[in-house]
Amino acid sequence: MEIYLPVADVSVNIFTLILLGVVVGFLSGLLGIGGGIILNPTLIKIGIPPIVTVGTSVAQMVGATVSGFLAHLRLKNIDLKMGYILILSGFAGGTVGVFLTKYLEDAGQFRTFVLSFYAFYLGFTGLMLFIDVLNKKKSENKSSRFKNIIDNLPLKVQFDFVRVSVFIPIFIGLISGFLAAVMGVGGGFVVIPALMYLAGFPVQKAVGMSLFQMIFVTSFLTFFHGVVNHGVDLILAVILMIGSSFGAVFGAAVGQKLDKNVTKLIMAFLVTSVSIMSFYQLFNPSKKEDNIFHVVHNPISDFALEQPVLYSIMVIVISLILGLLISTMANRLKLLIQIYMEKRRLRDR
Repeated sequence: MEIYLPVADVSVNIFTLILLGVVVGFLSGLLGIGGGIILNPTLIKIGIPPIVTVGTSVAQMVGATVSGFLAHLRLKNIDLKMGYILILSGFAGGTVGVFLTKYLEDAGQFRTFVLSFYAFYLGFTGLMLFIDVLNKKKSENKSSRFKNIIDNLPLKVQFDFVRVSVFIPIFIGLISGFLAAVMGVGGGFVVIPALMYLAGFPVQKAVGMSLFQMIFVTSFLTFFHGVVNHGVDLILAVILMIGSSFGAVFGAAVGQKLDKNVTKLIMAFLVTSVSIMSFYQLFNPSKKEDNIFHVVHNPISDFALEQPVLYSIMVIVISLILGLLISTMANRLKLLIQIYMEKRRLRDR
């Protein structure tokens, strides 16, 4: 069953998109990383223009993060003082990223840039993860030297959870905002490990801070991408959000039962595979891949072009409402399955 994506100007099988969303959401929940690293190269492969892929990936993350953000807010895992710095610096990094994507798209080089970024960035990340799994005994000397550098940074501020230089959250925010804008990846891939290793955050509080920052940064970038690049496809975002919201709930449940090193190994294989696929696509584009974003005329596309501010705000609001509704439904479904399995286990005794 084909569905027409009005801004991307392509027809794609709707079940393929839903399945892709479920897989991406499941892996995201399982591994605790943003689904964009898997989603975006795949969308480019099936023919979605790169500029629409990145803009829409950011839009669907708005809805995908809302449930987790509210949960961590209730658990008091969010340091508002540091969160504001992460958000503002994320806005700054994201602004640079959006204008860079605009420049590269106008020059016809955005596809090459984004696939190159995926190929080398993910390849390096995969290599580091493999080394981390194989090299269980970390060098304490290197760790202590690195910690001394962090501790000696100026302008220390007492936040709710840690005392650290203000340059740390500014740096993390700038990098995560920039990567979200140019690659369409969630902050979990950058913010969580950075807060843990650079600021000494416990993992749950790092996850909470990442969600807090990204719900605001992805909303900002959705608006900015929609206004500057006109590359946000509402229909595509909604379909992906439906799949990823359900997948993430069940992925998180499975992830709690896995050994940490097994999770790292799965992540290493995954990001390395995506890196190889991106590298292959860079030099061997399929016939479906569209390097150029074409302006087309249909009611939704015309609305996006003629009223970009209103359209972008509408996308954000719909994403937030749908994300909350879908994740609530998914959590209830998971609870029903757990009750059914428990009753069956007791009956079989």
